[in-house]
Amino acid sequence: MLMNNWISKLSLNQRLSFPIMAFILAVFACFQFTSYRSYLNIERDNLLTRTQILATGVGANLTAAIQFNDFYAAEEILASFNADNLITMASLELPNHTVFAQYHNENNVYVAPTQKQETRIRDNGYYFSHELLYMIVPVTINSSEIGHIHLAVSLNKLHQIRVNHLQVSLFLLILISATGVYIINRLQLWVVTPITKLNDGIKRIINDKQYLPILEQKHSNDEFYELTRSFNNMVSTISQRDNELQAAMKHLSDEKSFAMNIIETVQHALLVVDQQGNITLANNTCHSVFGRPVAMMMYQPLTDILQPVDKDAFTLLFNQALKQNHQLDNLLIEGLNNKGEVRTYQIISRPLHQQYQILFAISDVTISHQAARQLQLAAKVFDNSQDSILVLDSKGVISMVNSTYLNITGFTEEQINGQHYSFLVDINEFNQVSPVLRRELSANNQWHGEINSHTANGEVLPLFVRTHRITDPYTQEVQTVVVASDQRSLHEMQRLEHMANHDPLTSLPNRVKLMQTLDSFLSHQVLTFESFAVLFIDLDGFKSVNDTYGHNIGDEVLKIIAKRLNDSVRKCDMVSRLAGDEFVILLSPTISEEGVNVTSERILSLLREPLHIPKIKNHIELGASIGCYYVNATDFQNSDDILRRADKAMYEAKMKGKGQVAHFNSLNNDLIL
Repeated sequence: MLMNNWISKLSLNQRLSFPIMAFILAVFACFQFTSYRSYLNIERDNLLTRTQILATGVGANLTAAIQFNDFYAAEEILASFNADNLITMASLELPNHTVFAQYHNENNVYVAPTQKQETRIRDNGYYFSHELLYMIVPVTINSSEIGHIHLAVSLNKLHQIRVNHLQVSLFLLILISATGVYIINRLQLWVVTPITKLNDGIKRIINDKQYLPILEQKHSNDEFYELTRSFNNMVSTISQRDNELQAAMKHLSDEKSFAMNIIETVQHALLVVDQQGNITLANNTCHSVFGRPVAMMMYQPLTDILQPVDKDAFTLLFNQALKQNHQLDNLLIEGLNNKGEVRTYQIISRPLHQQYQILFAISDVTISHQAARQLQLAAKVFDNSQDSILVLDSKGVISMVNSTYLNITGFTEEQINGQHYSFLVDINEFNQVSPVLRRELSANNQWHGEINSHTANGEVLPLFVRTHRITDPYTQEVQTVVVASDQRSLHEMQRLEHMANHDPLTSLPNRVKLMQTLDSFLSHQVLTFESFAVLFIDLDGFKSVNDTYGHNIGDEVLKIIAKRLNDSVRKCDMVSRLAGDEFVILLSPTISEEGVNVTSERILSLLREPLHIPKIKNHIELGASIGCYYVNATDFQNSDDILRRADKAMYEAKMKGKGQVAHFNSLNNDLIL
């Protein structure tokens, strides 16, 4: 058991190395021991045989010496043993155990056998001691022993063989050990290292979640190489799947957190109702929707919480949702809250099949429902407005248009929506008002003025436009609302009014417009006590122009005169053509007579300048007479009296010699001062 525990603690490298080395050493030891024993036995047998043959031959030669008791001959014969340097001692004994002759090799050490060894020598005929081989070889004649040769043979050669064998064994041991180490190294490189790397890789995966590939063995294409490649592919796949799993788990966690946040922050009351209609789960929003603590609503019938006004109709739909899995989609009901107030609730239901319950999402839409009604009303107003309404986004693209604009232009909604507003205006004409429009929108978020659009058939459409810039408080998106009124009828009225109140030749106000303006000045004078002056102008020499050049040239002259008169007075003053070559100028307000005189002289000076008419070679020179009447606030007079007095002053100017200015009265501004 201890061995098993010890082995279980070893590494794979050690488990492979120890058995291999042990096996190699065991095989080597067994082989060497067997070969050593076999080789040693062979050498011993060879030595024994060779010595015995040699001793037998010598013994055959000793028979004569023994028979003749020739001691010297016997020693000479025994001396022949010196041919074998291993023979240490040779002794010829007679049957009576007396030594007859003896040979001793001085180069070798002789050790006499012990008694025990003597016994074994007599029994076996030989005995191998540690240093010597002891033998007894009989000397016979005709099968009769006449003596014995006792031999002592040196075992140095055997010892040398042992040493040589040991050296060879040691060399082989080193070679085999090196081979074993090389094999173990190869096993470690080819087997242990890949398995260790696989083990480390698996540990990293298990412990550290580190999906690192294993370095593949170079110049290898075996099963471990394929296993390493498969492991790396597995690691790559696991890493990819783990990343996907982590991403999915993170996404799921985020979605769960998001869902929980939604459930807690959603403005809908979320309630789970069982098959009996009782509430089993409610979120915190239920308190703000129904005005009741969530704990008090638990396990209460939903109908008791809603308190529907039409209880029978709601109970029917509610039972269908509970029993028949009928889904309620944006159902609107009216119910009473805990204060007895009628509220409008929007209900959505979905079955929870696994729990056998129903999820209700209920929101108080009283305000939004009222807003929706207001929005519907606004939509009706938008669509039925007598004015055209267009809505532009921040880029000037039309996003909405009402039917009034479509009716007056002949465009369809598909033709208008999505188009830039420049599609509807003359861009050159619009560029003239665009700077003012943009400046007013930036400063005041509104602008009004006239813009010419066009109909679908290209007809010019004059519009009085009121623009308003609106910014969404949530998205900060800027939109522009354009309300446009069709000015075609107004322009026609203005044209007719202009024709009725203006001279068709010079476009100056005519007598009708003059009288209206005089009446307006007189009404204004009652409030302000401001005086104004009336200049009655009659051209000198105009009749000769008509007589000389004709009425067409006379008309051209009148147009030039009208322009010069307009250029000579202020914008607040009015120049009108009374009739023929008579003009009336209203100077209002009038501060001093000196200012009036300066204006009168400027008029006379401009009218005296030669008139160049392209149709005639000679230039035309004219003059004028001016009659001035001051309308003071204390005079209390009418328009006819004013014109009559100004006309009288003009005739006085003509009587003075033409080209003169005559005053009917003086300016009285005492009340103003």
